[in-house]
Amino acid sequence: MLLGSIGSKCNEHGFIEDTNHDAFQQNRKNAVDLLVVVDNSCSMVEEQDNLASNFQSLIGTFQAADVDWRIAVVTTDTESDKFKGTLIGGDDEIILRTDQGQIDAVEYDRDWVFTPGTSLQLRPDHFGATTNDAIQEWCDSPGTFGNGDHGSPGVWNPDCTGTATDPGTGTDEGPVAPHPGDLVITEIMAWSSGLDSKCEWFEMTNTTPNTLDASNLEINDRGRNDVFLPANTTIAPFQAFVVGRSTDRSVNCDTPVDVAFEHGMTLNQDIRWIDQNTPDNEELFSEMVAQGTTGTGVEMGLEGARLVFEEPYYSANNQGFIRGDHRAAYDTPDDDGDEANLSILFVSDEDDQSPYPSDAYVRYFTDLKGDVAYRNRSFVNLSAVIGKDPPPAPDLPSCESVAGVAAFGSRYLEVVNQTQGLAESICTEDFAPIVSELGLTLSGLSGDFELSDYPQIDTLEVQLYEPDKVTAYGDPLVNGVDYTYVLDGNKLHFDADQLPPSQYWIAASYKVDTSPDVVDTDGGTP
Repeated sequence: MLLGSIGSKCNEHGFIEDTNHDAFQQNRKNAVDLLVVVDNSCSMVEEQDNLASNFQSLIGTFQAADVDWRIAVVTTDTESDKFKGTLIGGDDEIILRTDQGQIDAVEYDRDWVFTPGTSLQLRPDHFGATTNDAIQEWCDSPGTFGNGDHGSPGVWNPDCTGTATDPGTGTDEGPVAPHPGDLVITEIMAWSSGLDSKCEWFEMTNTTPNTLDASNLEINDRGRNDVFLPANTTIAPFQAFVVGRSTDRSVNCDTPVDVAFEHGMTLNQDIRWIDQNTPDNEELFSEMVAQGTTGTGVEMGLEGARLVFEEPYYSANNQGFIRGDHRAAYDTPDDDGDEANLSILFVSDEDDQSPYPSDAYVRYFTDLKGDVAYRNRSFVNLSAVIGKDPPPAPDLPSCESVAGVAAFGSRYLEVVNQTQGLAESICTEDFAPIVSELGLTLSGLSGDFELSDYPQIDTLEVQLYEPDKVTAYGDPLVNGVDYTYVLDGNKLHFDADQLPPSQYWIAASYKVDTSPDVVDTDGGTP
């Protein structure tokens, strides 16, 4: 917003060279609670991966703007008990496959409580491909290793009291290919005492007297994890084998890791939302958003978002996510007394099929923030990455590319338009510009400032001042102003990582360009 412009002008007594001084004040930054609603139906593999891969563009924009942010994820599936009304966190799978098929799998959810720095271990009397998938067969590991974490990576598990157990004996006739029950997942460190990107791991144990040939064994989940053990990998009889994120014990919580995967092998933990203080927040978001493709084909993004704030889901799993919930039953801010804007981002390649009219959902989400949200729409913002353009003909998709195919998201567009949100195409191959633009919009800060007149470029000077010190146009009080002048729109443009801070002043001084090829008689571009 241009707050002032002073300068000298041409008059009837002669010409005085025009000089302008424009002053702008940056907007106040927002605090933002962002709920990402991800379509987890069967056609969303590429789109989930695209969003997860470009998450840092959003966080980078938030960080540059010094935004107090919080992000959670829910899916469009309102039928499955696993997903319905529940913020994603604490669910994951570890699946082992050979070229002959699956040989073991463990699927855990938030009921499998992980304590930071303590692994869950399988009871030794339940080492088997069909006996290791129930929570009652697992316990906190009684062992210790490394720098004092609890677990027994790389050794045959003791029982849950810490008593050593005997793996047995036999004649080694290997190496042989593993079959179901031969190689079993026996220990999981999903929530490490350090950075999960370095310290998380899981253990699988050879339960046979034969050396197992684990060459090219595939390890994946139902999300975006998918790695292969190296060729010529063998696991000795009754040997525990540790798969982790780093083999460097100086950074991996002193864990004896046999094979490490920096990327493509992550373990989710029970964190319902992340913020700027969450360690490894980028990795956690990637795990949250990659929810696989097992969700119902009846995508209800608006209803999925609404159920997050409804009972019994809100009290059981989600309470505390939004700061400043103004419903009567929850009319208390969080412990810090904070208030934050609510933003919801829908990512889907199908249109919404929720049961209520779109404007009913807009009213519902607006009510969460109270009367002020009706007076100031910035308090509630709904955006969407969808098929945004009407199809060229009936029964044709809105868009299609190597990134996917999408139907026209007309209902999502309705709520976006009602809340002045952003709508972008899900068929875009690179989501980075989309999420960067979203981050800038949600931050509340502006990157563009329109000048009052067209400048002579070589005379344009821009300075930045702290909020309470724009008393005169002297030396800049903040150095390092990095901007671009854009002729189209006659504006100063700041990239996301160079935004003027909240409520700072931007001062521009310049000689006015009055040449005919720049300014016409109406004061605009010709």
